[in-house]
Parts: sequence; structure tokens; C-alpha cells
Amino acid sequence: MLNQLILLAGVLVAAAAGAALFYVFRTLRAWKSTVPDDIREIFKLSEAIEKNPYDAEAYYRRGLIYSQRGVHEQAVRDYTRAIELKPDFAAAYSERGVAYGELGRYRKEIEDHSKVIELDADDPVPYTNRGVAHRNLGQFDQAIRDHSQAIELDGEYVLAHVNRGVAYNEKGDYQSALADYNKAIELAPNYALAYVNRGKNCIDLGEYERAISDCDKAIQLDAGDPLPYTNRGVAYDTLGQHERAIQDHTHALELDPDSALAYTNRGVAYANLGRHQEAIAEHSRAVELEPEYARAYLNRGVAYMELGMHREAVEDCLKAVKLDTTDATAHYNLACAYSLLKRPRPALESLERAIVSEPRLRLEAKEDKDFDNIRSDARFSRLVIRF
Repeated sequence: MLNQLILLAGVLVAAAAGAALFYVFRTLRAWKSTVPDDIREIFKLSEAIEKNPYDAEAYYRRGLIYSQRGVHEQAVRDYTRAIELKPDFAAAYSERGVAYGELGRYRKEIEDHSKVIELDADDPVPYTNRGVAHRNLGQFDQAIRDHSQAIELDGEYVLAHVNRGVAYNEKGDYQSALADYNKAIELAPNYALAYVNRGKNCIDLGEYERAISDCDKAIQLDAGDPLPYTNRGVAYDTLGQHERAIQDHTHALELDPDSALAYTNRGVAYANLGRHQEAIAEHSRAVELEPEYARAYLNRGVAYMELGMHREAVEDCLKAVKLDTTDATAHYNLACAYSLLKRPRPALESLERAIVSEPRLRLEAKEDKDFDNIRSDARFSRLVIRF
């Protein structure tokens, strides 16, 4: 089987809104001292709107507060009303676009940022915001074009360099991503996010010591961000320092107890120490937090195989393949699990899918003992020689 590579999350920042929940407080006199200032402001703006329902600015300002509190649906409603009242309200389009992005409605986000560009083509912000939406849709070339336009308008726009670096990274152009992160750090030497992203990019380039150095710097600048800890943990794990990796992933979970990424990364570190039961528990927790997390199922499937629990491994690898049909490693490990169950037909079908997607896996299959049960099958020989 193939031991799983650790999945890392790229970081992308637009005009990020808060993530807290909004609770409506009764306007009882006894509660006045407990109501936060922004909620008081919502009450004031609501009163202003009641007196003048045509006050576009009041709707916009209330939308901003809802956005900051993570109540994005209500924010969208307020921004929309502001736009109805004032059709050329660029800021309302911009903030509604960001709110749509927070709701995962990226095509609507693109429409709004495009409208802002129509209203003011010389403002770099809507270009990079639209680029973020394109990137979230997997449209990396469009994202790169938008961030490049933002940089053309403002060569010192740090966030555009960082976000273009993310798009390059996810496209697999790691050297271009590195150049953008380097430029961002040159422009803003104390910008923690740039170090986080460059560290992740260094991992993709196989430069693990450099990745650790960047994560160290990011932690120094922002010790409350869990991502540099889990990314540094990945680098330590790849260098064989599994205990240090576990410490970093644990710290990341202390900062963000709901990070499925940190759980599955810690699970991989446990597996690398041969602690497969603990690895399974970690991946199971990741799946509880994110039921569609393909890599967590795949990693758990690998751990099940290590314990000889081949039926459970097949079940998890099948789930991973269904969630991400393009993952050659998932198809390969599913083939391993089927072979260990002495089910040659599905094993060969899965192995063929893996090799068609990643021809290098043919060499892995030639030496992999998991295929001993089907190695004498003529179809196996044809498969590993054909591609």
C-alpha cells in the first residue's frame, strides 16, 4: 500500500468577515448593560430604517455588522436592499460579494465583484476578491489573471501577491507561487500569512527545513493561528520527527478543536509510529467533523489495512474514491485492499484506474507485497507492463 501523504490546506484571505453567531437580545431594560456595542448599533440602525425605509447607508452599515458576526444571509439581504435603493453603491456590491463567498455561492460572488469593477475599473480590490472566488471554483487561470490585474494596478498590493501565490500553488506551479510569496514578504516583512503560505509551498517543493523556518516565523508573528503549527507538524513528520509532529498537531487542535485537517495529520503521524489504533481514532474524528473529507477516509483505510482489517479498509477506500474520483492514490489503495481480500477483478480494475491517472504507480505495484495474491494473474502482468 501507499502510505498517505498529508493533506495541507492552502490559506486564502479576501475581506474576511467574522465567524461568531448573532443572537437577538430582547430589549429589556435589565439587559442593556449586557448587550454588545455592535448589537446596540444594530438596534439603532433598525430604528433609523423604520423611520426612513429608503436609507441605503443604514442598510449597508447594518449589513456590515451582520457580516462581522457571521450572519451572512441577513447581511446579503441588507446589502441587496441598499443596492435596490442606490444601484451604483459599489461598496454594497463588494461586501455582498464577500458575503456570498462566505456562503459558498461563488458565482454570485463573481457577479458582484464584476459589477464593482464595472463601476470602478481602477480599483485593485475587486479584482483580487473576484480572483478568490475563481480559485474557490477551481478556476486557477482566471484567478491568476484577476490577481495579476490587481497587481498591475497596485504593484505593492500584498494580498494580491499572496492570493496569486495560492492560485499558482493549487495549479501546481510552485516556483511561481514561491516568487509571489517572496514578493509579499519583501513588501510586508511581518505579514504572518505570507510565511504560512510560503511554508506550505516549501513542503510542496520538498524543502522541509525551509518550511519549518517559515512556520517558526509565522508562529512568532501570530501564535494564535493553528495552521503554521499543523504545517510545521507535516514538515517534521516528513523528516521522520513524528513525536514533534504530534506535538504541533496537538497544539493546533488546542487552538482550533474542530480542525479536521489537524486530526487527520496527527493520525498520519501516529500511523508513522505504528500506532494504528490511535490513527484510526484521529481519522474517525476528522470524518465526524467533515463527513465529506476524502483524505480522512483514505488515511483511515490505510490504517485498517495495517491492522489486517481489510473489509473495513475497502469500505473506507471506496468512500474516498467516491468523494474524489481523481485521486490515484485512493484507487491504488483500494486495489491493495481488494487484493488482500483475494478479490482479483475489482483489485485489477482499481489498479488500472490508478495507473492510468499516475503511471509512476506501475513501478510501485511491481514491488508491492499487497498484490502477492494477484501477482500470478496474467492481467496483473499485462497491466504493470502496458502503461
